Amino acid sequence: MTSGLSGPTTSDAAAVYWNPAELAGVQRPELVLGAGLIVGHATYQRERRGTYQTPDTLQFKLPLDPANVDASKRGRAEEVSTTPIAPTGNAFLAIPALPNRLTVGVGLYVPYAAALSFQDGAQRWQLRQAFIVSTSLTAAAGLKLTDQVSLGAGVSYVSGLAELSKVQDFGSLKEFHDGLDYLKQDNDFGPNTPSELRELDVLARSISIKEALSHGASFHLGLAFNPNKDLRFGLTYQHSAAMRYKGKFAIDMDHPFFTQDLAEQGLRYKPLVEGDVELSFTLPKRLTAGVGYRVNDKLSLDGLLSYVLYSDIEAFVVEASSPDLAQPKLGITDRVTVTLPRRWNDTVWAEIGAKYKLSEAFLATASVGYQSAASPDSTIDVASPDNHRLIGDVGGVLKLSDRVSLSGDVRVQGILPRTVTGSDYDLGNGEYSLVLATVGGHLKFVF
Repeated sequence: MTSGLSGPTTSDAAAVYWNPAELAGVQRPELVLGAGLIVGHATYQRERRGTYQTPDTLQFKLPLDPANVDASKRGRAEEVSTTPIAPTGNAFLAIPALPNRLTVGVGLYVPYAAALSFQDGAQRWQLRQAFIVSTSLTAAAGLKLTDQVSLGAGVSYVSGLAELSKVQDFGSLKEFHDGLDYLKQDNDFGPNTPSELRELDVLARSISIKEALSHGASFHLGLAFNPNKDLRFGLTYQHSAAMRYKGKFAIDMDHPFFTQDLAEQGLRYKPLVEGDVELSFTLPKRLTAGVGYRVNDKLSLDGLLSYVLYSDIEAFVVEASSPDLAQPKLGITDRVTVTLPRRWNDTVWAEIGAKYKLSEAFLATASVGYQSAASPDSTIDVASPDNHRLIGDVGGVLKLSDRVSLSGDVRVQGILPRTVTGSDYDLGNGEYSLVLATVGGHLKFVF
């Protein structure tokens, strides 16, 4: 988010994000501008542990005819990988409104983003391409109640952009199950359909979402307690935000099964169905505690412990609507809902860092950290490669003048390689790896 110099116990303009109570300690107007690159590398090798029907047959109900078992859909598939590169940046401004009492600030930053693009492969049922970003524009203020205690608050306008594509298995849709029921075709399709009835060619329909925009709001609160000049404590609560990305969708329905074979029974789609779409999920709440200690004139230590309520994210829900979806004779309306269960776990993020003054002009920074996994084995897939994360950061701050300083950081986090064998319906079994690196710099101006 910011340079290694900032944190929940640091009084600078970036306190707009970290802890608005620390804004109260900013004595002069300051501007912080940051830019950088995020580079990632993710791999996934799917391991099919279930039994699958041959993709060119269409058996509606179990038990599966042994003649229709696809022996080739068993074991490890070819590994897929991606190396996304994305720019990042942020800007923070803090201005004392009442000297030694009240400071106001504003910040623009990107707290959440995902950018993945895989080649076609065994993971296409979960994801081909995704770009999802959430940007916060925040106004905040910090008020010093006493020399030791400050309070702060911020209000954020949260905007977002989402685009994604995948192969949607119509056999997992409740609407498809209900439509076949109407045709008196007894079937085991639906959200809980077993692997034996999944991934059939005729039901594999490419779906894409484009230019989906979200607008929302959130807030955060902060407390700073500085019992003496060497010891600092901070506490921040970040509230959740409901994200509803509204855009356009397209589904490739160009197969005789959907365009002509069952037309007399009332099932007939256009080869390309387009309409409006909404992707919704909730950004998690977060509680962060920080402590900072100045050991001597050269060395200071700081740490943070953050509890993130990723359990707020039960699912990603996609609701598509279009007159072309409706099949009145089958009781299928103009709306279809696709739910991607997440059921994520709350996580703990712990990090400890050091700042060492090598000279009057140069300060070195470093930190190490750990974050627990959010994705459970039951719902993990290539759209959320996750495991226990190890974090490292090194950087430095060069003082160019009394008013201007330049900082640079390299931050790396990587998950421990993860093997999953208990994914629901065999959707996400296999091996995952993920490494992310951020290389960035910040300019700080004090006026």
